[in-house]
Amino acid sequence: MPIYFMTTALLIVSLVTNLTVEGIKKLLNETTIKYSSNVLAAVVAVLMSCAVCVIYLIMNDVAFTLKVGVEVCILMYLSFLTSTVGYDKVIQMIQQIRDTKEDTTHE
Repeated sequence: MPIYFMTTALLIVSLVTNLTVEGIKKLLNETTIKYSSNVLAAVVAVLMSCAVCVIYLIMNDVAFTLKVGVEVCILMYLSFLTSTVGYDKVIQMIQQIRDTKEDTTHE
């Protein structure tokens, strides 16, 4: 999966996750069910990112390989981070990693 898809998918998943979690929290607040907001956000983020990746693989007729599996896991982890930490911090981290990688390849 190209990096532009990963960042776009991360944005989509973070937006949909935040909206979905807020909706679920409103429903759960009307009941006596106790829950952890972070755990709820993490579960929704992982499910949403998995769904986005499956849709991408089907729509682009991409075979599931080990590399794609690792990329899906990375997207799931980053989605978890965005749902608990925030999108801006995760994008900043990705840019710092990319800048560090570019600096080491030019030496």
